[in-house]
Amino acid sequence: MDKVPSTPYRSLLRQPIAEGEVPDELLPSGDTLRLLCRTCAKTLPRGDMVTECKPPFTRILIATDGSALADDAAALGVSLAKALVASVVFLHAATPWRGGRVLARLFAAAEVAVDPDCAALAERNLERQRSLAMNAGVRCETRLAYDPHPDRAILQAVADTGCDLVVMGARGGRLARRVAARTSVPLLTCRSAAPGESAVPS
Repeated sequence: MDKVPSTPYRSLLRQPIAEGEVPDELLPSGDTLRLLCRTCAKTLPRGDMVTECKPPFTRILIATDGSALADDAAALGVSLAKALVASVVFLHAATPWRGGRVLARLFAAAEVAVDPDCAALAERNLERQRSLAMNAGVRCETRLAYDPHPDRAILQAVADTGCDLVVMGARGGRLARRVAARTSVPLLTCRSAAPGESAVPS
């Protein structure tokens, strides 16, 4: 089957090609790519051609709290990082006091010792996520933030690490909306699905 001349190539070339010549192959020549026309065996320089495409994301922040939905979000983030050859940062934002956020707000201004059980739980979760990334061949680091406000911890981690994407679970959506309203980078959420179905990214 005869090839039809390709007009888009002609408009991109630094020098014109003759009618009937179809530049259909790229040949490396030093630091410059050259187009090879099979019909005339000529190579034409393409100094303006971009040889590499920059990936959309290079460092991904994955917020995790040890829940099943957060594990789904971590798996999603690691899979995406592997496809993009990006690195990941796992963040566990923990409330360091027993009694939840109400007690945390009461002692926010005081120097209160971190509950060892809370710290151990967070460390076990981060170790599990670290193993997930290592098994996938993805570079990773972990961060543990003691903050009663997870959205604040996530935003601070983005600023500290230079991540260009946030991945997190969105059980009710309130936390994700607070992060989305204040962050300067894209947010990918993993939402709960119906029983028996996998979590859905959105």
